[in-house]
Amino acid sequence: MKVLVTGNLGYVGSILFKMLKQENFQVDGLDIGYFPQNIVNNNHTTQKKSDVRNVIEEDLVGYDAICHLAALSNDPLGEINSDLTFEVNHKSTINLAKMAKNAGVKRFIFSSSCSSYGSNQDIVDEKCELLPLTAYAKSKVLAENDLLQLHDQNFIPVNLRSATAYGLSTNLRLDLVANNLTGSAVATGLVKLLSDGSAWRPLVHVDDMANAFITTLKSSEQKIAGQTFNVGGNEDNYTVREIADTVESIVPNSKIVYAQNANKDFRSYKVSFDKIQNELGFKPKRKLYEGIMEMYKKFLELKITEKEFLDKKFYRLKYINWLIEQKIINSELKII
Repeated sequence: MKVLVTGNLGYVGSILFKMLKQENFQVDGLDIGYFPQNIVNNNHTTQKKSDVRNVIEEDLVGYDAICHLAALSNDPLGEINSDLTFEVNHKSTINLAKMAKNAGVKRFIFSSSCSSYGSNQDIVDEKCELLPLTAYAKSKVLAENDLLQLHDQNFIPVNLRSATAYGLSTNLRLDLVANNLTGSAVATGLVKLLSDGSAWRPLVHVDDMANAFITTLKSSEQKIAGQTFNVGGNEDNYTVREIADTVESIVPNSKIVYAQNANKDFRSYKVSFDKIQNELGFKPKRKLYEGIMEMYKKFLELKITEKEFLDKKFYRLKYINWLIEQKIINSELKII
């Protein structure tokens, strides 16, 4: 199977890209290359440097499947300019899918988000009402809905609605809750909570998130066609305070503290992952304690300081703002 991964130089994409090669897929990557990364391509791989907004139909001919991860990838980044968020995450996704369909691509696997559930008191599943609260989440919901409208016997769209990712990657992010708390603990001794810690978050290790795409690629058309799957495990729903407690238990001499203006986080949801386990046989292999321990050891090895912990290269919003300030990209996030 020949697969194109958009956003293959990103936090999740770099892991998925590597795993697909290990699984002997024929895989190419397409990424605009905003963020620092250390992917090394081999002679059997084509890396296309392109803005997903500029892709043309001819770029997609010959692929059996597309794993679409390219996006403005979190809530704060999405709020830079909500119109841009909808352009990249919604409009460009559907344009890409339509071109893929015309080019004869059979499978289109879309990286969506459990943040679409917004704020829910009950455990939610794929049949529940979506309550997106941010531009990022709203853009994902719109893309999901429009993508499934393209489903027919020749084109199989799938929505993978992933939990909040964590864990080590060659393109590490520290603007994700478990990663941020671990980095803070090692660099400063403080497990610093920016909220009151009561909000619920489902988590999924970045390796497991990538593996969900591979599971979907390997699954029969009948099981995945036009479907939406939550990606994660039922035992991996945590309050933010529980995540902080785990970090504190691993990092010696660390202490949980609350930011001065820590308030209740309005984004709170517990998610059921029964469908993907029952229908595709997918179950996460990685555990939170193990993932945090790996990050702790890596941060020790890197001798991460507070200055390094706060460096823009680990934070999507900081880095995008720096690229704009340096006139490397313009206000529409296009390379100058």
